[in-house]
Amino acid sequence: MGKVSMTDKMRMQTLHEQGLGAKAIIAAYPDKQWKLSTVKIICRRVDEMGSALERRKGSGRPKSVRTPTNIDRVDELICSQEGNIGKHLSTRRISAELNISRTSVRRIAKEDLNLTSFRRVPAQIISDAVRQKRLERSSALLRRLKVRDTKRVFFTDEKNFYLNPPISNQNNRVWSSGKKADVRPDRLIVEREKFAPHVMVSAGVCFGGKGRLHFVDEKAKVDAAYYVGRLLPELIANCKRRLPTGFIFQQDGAPAPTARLAQDWLNVNCPGFIEKDQWPPNSPDLNPLDYHVWGAMLEKYHNLRPKPKTIRELKVALELVWEDLPQEPINKAIKNFTKRLRTCVETGGGHIEHKL
Repeated sequence: MGKVSMTDKMRMQTLHEQGLGAKAIIAAYPDKQWKLSTVKIICRRVDEMGSALERRKGSGRPKSVRTPTNIDRVDELICSQEGNIGKHLSTRRISAELNISRTSVRRIAKEDLNLTSFRRVPAQIISDAVRQKRLERSSALLRRLKVRDTKRVFFTDEKNFYLNPPISNQNNRVWSSGKKADVRPDRLIVEREKFAPHVMVSAGVCFGGKGRLHFVDEKAKVDAAYYVGRLLPELIANCKRRLPTGFIFQQDGAPAPTARLAQDWLNVNCPGFIEKDQWPPNSPDLNPLDYHVWGAMLEKYHNLRPKPKTIRELKVALELVWEDLPQEPINKAIKNFTKRLRTCVETGGGHIEHKL
């Protein structure tokens, strides 16, 4: 194994304990030019020994922490969460409580207890009234849209992208051999503006293609007049360009799209669109842009190097990211639309992410 500093080994250990494999760790620090074989050795050492640091000669292989006692303790802590909706113990918390590494906790849970972890999904609160509308409108859309018709739907949405994305407390760390008080403040403190600079984009996707990314004018109020005057014509032009033989236009339940002005304009210029009383309310889980496209864009945007420093650079970066989005995953997300509608019906209009 090539020469790797103790600091770099600890970086690798931190990322591996967060679930990253060797290739993902290398991608997180492209400037380091770590060898894949070296990172794999460090990851294996963390898995087997609970630490990336090399052991002293003659010390032998450390005893495994996956003892019957620790297995029982992990089992007890995890089982204590069953049936308690408000209680959630992360591997970090269990690791700290039992004084064993997070990697060991994960291996005990997976290999010794045969458990599977699932990502917790944030979701909007669904009232009884909204639940009923989601049920009724999802059922109606299923009756209206066959599988072939889903490929004719042009899904649209708007999204804010920030110049300085939110900081990840897991990955944004400073290493120091001394105490926290000894670290320079400018290394620990990350100043952020109260109202971070951002741009709003409007876009649409369909099976087989994407529309153009449209930037909302800075400081513009996206009311019905702006939506009809600036955004709708661009979206409909994208529809006709991508689906020249016919399309079904979809939009969310925000105030501007559902306003009488927008509905009347669409009745004249885009007959057959999904009207405001036909689309399920509070349903980002049913729009492919919400449940796939925006997340894919954010992931690519977060990985950009160097980071945009101005709004102009942000727009250029977002256009590049948009054009670089592969179409096949978008097609797959759109294929899943009817499955999501059926799941919404099966849950009585309730949450669906835990069922997918």
